[in-house]
Amino acid sequence: MAITNLSVDHSSTDSDKHASKSKIIFVTFVFILSLVSFVTQTEFTSQAYQLGFSEPVVLLLVTHGSWWILWPLQAIGVSLYRTSQILQDQNQTQRQHRYSASSDRQYHRLASTSELLESHIDSEHPSDAIPGLTRPVNYVSYFKKCLVKQFHNVYHTSILIFESNVNDDRTTENLNSLIEKNPHVSYSNSITECVKTFFATPSIQYVVKKALLITCLLTVAGSTWYGAMAMTYASDVTAIYNCSAFTAYAFAIPILKEKFSWLKASSVVIAVSGVFIVAYSGSDADSSSSEDYPYRFWGNLIILIGAILYGYYEVLYKRYLCIPPHLTAIITPRRQSTFANFVMGFFGFFTCLIVLTIILIAEVFRIHSFNFFNYGEDTTLIWKYIVGSIFSNLIFSASFLTLMALTSPVLSSVSSLLTIFLIGLVEWVMFGNVLDFQQLLGDFLVIVGFVLLTIASWKEISEGQDDDDDMDVVSTYSFAVSTESSGN
Repeated sequence: MAITNLSVDHSSTDSDKHASKSKIIFVTFVFILSLVSFVTQTEFTSQAYQLGFSEPVVLLLVTHGSWWILWPLQAIGVSLYRTSQILQDQNQTQRQHRYSASSDRQYHRLASTSELLESHIDSEHPSDAIPGLTRPVNYVSYFKKCLVKQFHNVYHTSILIFESNVNDDRTTENLNSLIEKNPHVSYSNSITECVKTFFATPSIQYVVKKALLITCLLTVAGSTWYGAMAMTYASDVTAIYNCSAFTAYAFAIPILKEKFSWLKASSVVIAVSGVFIVAYSGSDADSSSSEDYPYRFWGNLIILIGAILYGYYEVLYKRYLCIPPHLTAIITPRRQSTFANFVMGFFGFFTCLIVLTIILIAEVFRIHSFNFFNYGEDTTLIWKYIVGSIFSNLIFSASFLTLMALTSPVLSSVSSLLTIFLIGLVEWVMFGNVLDFQQLLGDFLVIVGFVLLTIASWKEISEGQDDDDDMDVVSTYSFAVSTESSGN
């Protein structure tokens, strides 16, 4: 088995600068994508509720429960793209980068298409072989090999996280030695065999267990929002729930070993203060008596617990399921994003199981009868909005987890507060909702808090490794096909 040698030359200043620019661009793109997708999700969901949809648990099931589909779609899409490249290139001359069949096997970087292609040339047509041209290729076999490499991609990332968190291995050089001492995943064309050996490895089992625990925490945190909404004012829920930025910073100090910074703390205070101002700019309490919510105190207490748990979830995700800090300057943003999508798939799968179990119990014991499709003539339109909400949530969640992986839970939490300003702006432009001075002041404070936190977190944002310019690279760690045909 051959893998990439990741020895890093820390003396290359020019490379570091270029790598920083690459990560800044990537983080900026993901940040903008998260804001836009959250706004569209909010508006789609709002329209569905205005038409009479009233099942938040069902909405949780179809939105968070659909997260599992993202990484499989990504893996299949990348594999199809690689295969299509071979279809386009089959008549071109002189394929380069053939693997050397020397007896002394060395670790080296592989181009993702050349070695895969080498092993999938159709041996049934030797007469078609023309010097300098590629012989016929078994495209189905090649596609399977590309798909298998996607599993190896995330597996190698999981090893780095596993070795750091479980075995306390903090090495930053010769990372291929960490890969070699772990069990090998099958590299045969059999996807079944690959998946079987994949889930039998300690590092993947570690990821699955941590993902299950964090999903339970996330589900409880999300459930407090729905419970509190029935017991207290929406403004209370909005303001208190967004205090998760506070709790994320509080947990980040002991768990992530983050140093306390007055600038970071002040920026979080300013941003959350802005949220409180916006939340109470048109306070429900002004138009309702306290008798409408006799359990307001308990509702506020429940949502406070939810805010604490949500901040805790963000920090635990960063601590146990993201690239450790000592490797963030080595591992590319694209690779970290891919692994975030992979972990997100487990979050979605476990959420689906948990929520389906809750729905089944409620139906069997007649605690509550869930209304999926009985909304009269508006049913089709409602579900069109829900489908839009599902896709928007999928994009937002992937972007948010990627932001946490590439930066920090605190910065991600505060950056999400900007959506309060954007949603108000969109509703002013599209629906004519008036933005009063108090709301504009709150929005301004949120923006100021975010800018200050960005300045305080600039090192986390900019420090990183450049993506490889070769779009054919499937995995940062590439197996040499000719060294392992089917072994573990």
